[in-house]
Amino acid sequence: MKKSSLIGIASALVKSRKLKLIFVGAQFAYLGYQLVRKRKQKKLDE
Repeated sequence: MKKSSLIGIASALVKSRKLKLIFVGAQFAYLGYQLVRKRKQKKLDE
């Protein structure tokens, strides 16, 4: 299972609104990190 999916499941299971926001923020940060990493890798391969 992908890390992003695990973070999404965790945010769905948590009842606290603050924790949900933290998990959603972490999920977006992780997805952004993956995007930047892929772009850098693609740029280096050229």
